[in-house]
Amino acid sequence: MRRLLTNLAQIATGLGLSLGLLSIKIFPRSFFLATARVAADLGFVLFHSFRTRSIRNLTLALGDQLGAAEIAATVRRSLRNFFRDVVELGFALEAPVEQIRAEIPLSGREHLQAALSKGKGAIALGAHLGNFFLVGTRLAAEGYPTYVLVNQPPNGYFGRLMDRWRLRLGQRTIHARPRRQAFRNLVQALRRNETTVVIADEYRSGSGVFVPFFGRTVMARRGPATLALRTGAALVPIYLIRRLDGELMLIIEPEIELAKSGAIKADVRENTLRIAEWLEKTVSTYPDQWNWMNVRWRQAPLGAWVGKQPRYEASAPER
Repeated sequence: MRRLLTNLAQIATGLGLSLGLLSIKIFPRSFFLATARVAADLGFVLFHSFRTRSIRNLTLALGDQLGAAEIAATVRRSLRNFFRDVVELGFALEAPVEQIRAEIPLSGREHLQAALSKGKGAIALGAHLGNFFLVGTRLAAEGYPTYVLVNQPPNGYFGRLMDRWRLRLGQRTIHARPRRQAFRNLVQALRRNETTVVIADEYRSGSGVFVPFFGRTVMARRGPATLALRTGAALVPIYLIRRLDGELMLIIEPEIELAKSGAIKADVRENTLRIAEWLEKTVSTYPDQWNWMNVRWRQAPLGAWVGKQPRYEASAPER
């Protein structure tokens, strides 16, 4: 029954998005942006689980810097940003490449150029930060062949719709499952010296590497570090943030220097830690543009820490 309801919800979402895309041709942008803001504020009130969990996570991470009122306001802005992201996705589907390039400035292009000059491809290290939907689109608009690694939804109709839309946006899709096939597809793209967008902030459940994050503990996935070490591809942080004026800007940072001692497990662990450090720094800069639902704190086992320690004890795992 749960799977049936999920499929029906995804079909309804897909149909709703398709209708919304048609309406973009009729109504002005200001109408959709205002509607998204109202819907987000309503969602902040109605989405009890999102609100309470996000506030709790933000309090645990930055409660020593932000008061309760500012934490709630930050979570509200985060939801507003997400709703606006979806609207901007619709705008981009109807926009020519020249318009996308003009409306979304790019900072740090030289860092991606330097990474690709090595001939082993670039892993665009991303997160659920800013308008992450359009990172691959802006890179493709700049002339970089770009693949995006995604978790395919269980409903075939919705998944195929998303694949078609990503292709219209200049993004070629690599499905995360089955994992071996996904890894082969990523390796092939990198060997062609192309760019692959990989999200690195799936701090939920499953196996991985224990790393400190905002003074607590999360289980980080090994995938980005493992892929970089096995292929020799550069690991380049790339994210699309919203400026104070509400407009977007693509930020490309210098590649993360990787540990390459030859001890694979130790190197994966160390590089996963470096990725987590990058993410903590970036989220601290844009706390209202990150999805605070995305983190699940864990209890690190005895002896898990070598080197950098959490600022205080890790919390018990959430259930």
